[in-house]
Amino acid sequence: MNAVVRAELLAARKRPGVWIVGGAWIALALVFGTVVPAVVYLAVRNRPPGAAGDPQELIDGLLPDRFLSGTVALYPMFGSALMLILGAVLTGGEFRWGTWGTLLVQRPGRTGAVLGKAASAAVVVLCVTALVVALGAASGAVAAALTGRAAHWPDVSSLAAAVAAAWLISMAAASLGMFLAILLRGTGAAIGVGLLWLLAMENLVSGLTGILPVLKGLQRLLIGPSAGSLAAALDPSGTAGTSVPGVVSVSGPVTASVVLTAYMAVFLGLSALLLTRRDVA
Repeated sequence: MNAVVRAELLAARKRPGVWIVGGAWIALALVFGTVVPAVVYLAVRNRPPGAAGDPQELIDGLLPDRFLSGTVALYPMFGSALMLILGAVLTGGEFRWGTWGTLLVQRPGRTGAVLGKAASAAVVVLCVTALVVALGAASGAVAAALTGRAAHWPDVSSLAAAVAAAWLISMAAASLGMFLAILLRGTGAAIGVGLLWLLAMENLVSGLTGILPVLKGLQRLLIGPSAGSLAAALDPSGTAGTSVPGVVSVSGPVTASVVLTAYMAVFLGLSALLLTRRDVA
């Protein structure tokens, strides 16, 4: 199994798509997590608080004591979508290039092949997550220096919790991407269906809960709201970053973690089952 994981990590490192998707997410995290709030703050900072909220909240969300929740709050819409694409790229390319047969003839076993890809995805996602969190910390330090605020950094346990939350959200989405790539035997269709679910259906369900309360139970089982719940748990104020689209908090951190872990386990299990029972040629 160790040899399979090493081989998958080497393959992931050699694939341009992995670097492109990972780099795109790091760039988007910088733009939407730091640049956009800073630009909006500079444009409205002289306005008094009103129905649109307090402009000061925009810059406060970047400071060291709140950057962790702000970073995780980027995942419900932006991060999970990019990680879904990453999962599809890591798995769907084998169908495009016809390399499943070559991989399986080396006897890792079909279930072992899926687990190897999942392990490599977990390592890649952890590296990307660490870079995104480090970028958020750097942005927080710059924001504190420019505004003359004291830098109150979170403790190690809070930092570890934020990295774990972002990793768990990412792996739930990546597992969905892997499953769809195996189900649909390719990358493009898997990305299309996955993004339709994450960006359209989940937001539709969340938007309809106001008029259809019966959907609130379903909302708690979705990736985006679960990610928002984790972001809210990391925020000292107890609320997720409302300036980030698609962020809602519907449950506690334990429930959200269980839901996301279930996504990862179910979709990886279904991926192994499909690959075991279907012809990959």
